[in-house]
Amino acid sequence: MIDLSQISEECTLFNEKLCQDLEGILKRLTQTVTIKAVLDMEQDKSREMASFLKRFCMIPSAVPVKLELYSLEEVTKGEQEEALHSVLGLNLQYLPVTGLYLDEGYTGVSFHGIPGGKEINAFVLAIYNLAGPGQELSDGTRRKIQKLKRKVNVKICVSLGCHHCSGLVASCQRIAMLNPLIEAEMIDANLYPDLVAQYHIERVPFMIVNDKDTYTGPRNIEDLIVLFKNSR
Repeated sequence: MIDLSQISEECTLFNEKLCQDLEGILKRLTQTVTIKAVLDMEQDKSREMASFLKRFCMIPSAVPVKLELYSLEEVTKGEQEEALHSVLGLNLQYLPVTGLYLDEGYTGVSFHGIPGGKEINAFVLAIYNLAGPGQELSDGTRRKIQKLKRKVNVKICVSLGCHHCSGLVASCQRIAMLNPLIEAEMIDANLYPDLVAQYHIERVPFMIVNDKDTYTGPRNIEDLIVLFKNSR
């Protein structure tokens, strides 16, 4: 595990007002969330992600928000590390990657790239929905989510300046939190040109479902439930 004392806590994405706003949200948490990230510390974005997460976890909260940082090497080499990779459950194809864990179990919610800009809303909402009162969701909608029977991986490709992206990310991740068959990965498309080229991504939000089917544009939770129900 990476020594957090060696990570800078300086991050330009945070200012005093943002920290105050986040503190108001984090002080409503009732369960401890663990944030676990896999980083390639030779890459600038991984180092920036480490500082972002460290600074975020320094914001006062009602219960601790724990942070564990792992190097790519320790997660992918040796028998012990193979076991660690299995426990983390994260997709290591696109680094840096950060996952949210409750009671040490992976929630199916992850972020590839730094969730700055508009995406910080999705990041905070994920933690709030996971370990706080959460956004209001009807019992009927919850039942529909819990009845989904097919395994679905959804990658939501975003731009950090997109006004619609964070809402779609939050909705997909809310579904993942309520059904262990669903995994929702936010991907900052600007960081992964090979992915953009592979799927011919021209605008965002752009969803990739089970690495096959693609969809462009915002969708609400009810639309997503139907889409995931009929996924192949």
